[in-house]
Amino acid sequence: MGREYKIVRDSIHGDIKFQGIFLELLESPEIQRLHNIKQLGFANMVFPGANHTRLEHSLGVYKIANIVSDIIDLDKDEKTILACAAILHDIGHGPFSHTLEALLRELFGLDHVDLTEKLILGEYEIYDEKEKKIIDTPSVSEILDKHGVDKQLVIDIIRGSKIKNKHYLSQLLNSPIDVDQLDYLQRDSHYTGVAYGLIDASRYLQTLEIFDNELAIKRKGISVVENILVARGLMYSTVYFHKTVRIADLMLSKAIEEIEKFEPFEFFSMTDSELFEKLKEMKDFQYEIAARLKYRRLFKQAYVLPYQNVDDEKLETIRKLEDPVFRRKKEKEIEEILGIPSGHIIIDIPSPEVYLSEPRIDKVEIRVVMEDRSVKKLEDFTPLADALKLRKIPDWCLMVITDEKYKEKVSEKVEDILF
Repeated sequence: MGREYKIVRDSIHGDIKFQGIFLELLESPEIQRLHNIKQLGFANMVFPGANHTRLEHSLGVYKIANIVSDIIDLDKDEKTILACAAILHDIGHGPFSHTLEALLRELFGLDHVDLTEKLILGEYEIYDEKEKKIIDTPSVSEILDKHGVDKQLVIDIIRGSKIKNKHYLSQLLNSPIDVDQLDYLQRDSHYTGVAYGLIDASRYLQTLEIFDNELAIKRKGISVVENILVARGLMYSTVYFHKTVRIADLMLSKAIEEIEKFEPFEFFSMTDSELFEKLKEMKDFQYEIAARLKYRRLFKQAYVLPYQNVDDEKLETIRKLEDPVFRRKKEKEIEEILGIPSGHIIIDIPSPEVYLSEPRIDKVEIRVVMEDRSVKKLEDFTPLADALKLRKIPDWCLMVITDEKYKEKVSEKVEDILF
């Protein structure tokens, strides 16, 4: 039994071997559900090849975690716990990945990491009662218990919590450059066809070491670190927050927001297709948005405010619009003044969501170990570190979108109404 294994062929990393606890985790309902959740939400509307899934990404992170475990010579228990965290780190993702993350946070006070924790601890199940009767497979929580895995330690690694005497374990999965990012940059670049995400992950891994229980790089790794940090920034501005991708994301969120007599349904446990079907069962606006997204009939940009055009007065309004309640009130005001149907004005303030989807986006605090075993910061060697902190993603601080037939009317009046 212990010798049973499975080989999965991955388009980025080649063969990935699963056996023992990891073969069981691979078969778990929480992992298999990720087959049906796109890694990049609606990015395939701009980049048609971007149909890869959260499952592929999770398996890739698991593979890289195993590689780096050997490179820095982790012991057997450390390798197991890191690999468990790597393969499970995204099981709490809802449909279309990060698309509904802000709405999830607003309605339930949770994000996908919180849901991942609940699944690992066995406090929540991903499937309903009918599915449970059919799918007689142990849950992630049950599998971890069976093998005596410290579930709280797995969670701490996923969250990036500081682990006494072993902080490097959580840094491997949650730090300025970690195995999670090393996979998604390569994978997303491959499937979108965007070369900005090309990185030398193998070179980076070879420069890693543990120093005073913290993760660090050798000095020779500075150039590859620069490459990865720049690639991350460019992928966010070019792919993840592409204007058209963002519009599709906003439309889906609006469809859920506009449900009459809203009672939060557990949309975060659904797959992409299940959420679409749920919306098509609802009233006219939800059906309209589902149809528009299905056939790529998207709202259009009617107004955009770049960062460089923001004065103090506008900045004050933008900060107020970061509050979703105030923002919806302003959307309704625009609709009433201009005679536009409910739900057809969407105001986008993207900055908070950038940090919600990728808290590491401006993190560059990387320790560099010198030849004499002294330690310096990455900023001591390259101006790129500070420059990347200042770079704005995306390049607009406010955008208003609407149905194309209302675009001209909105473009003429919306700035006066907003400011």
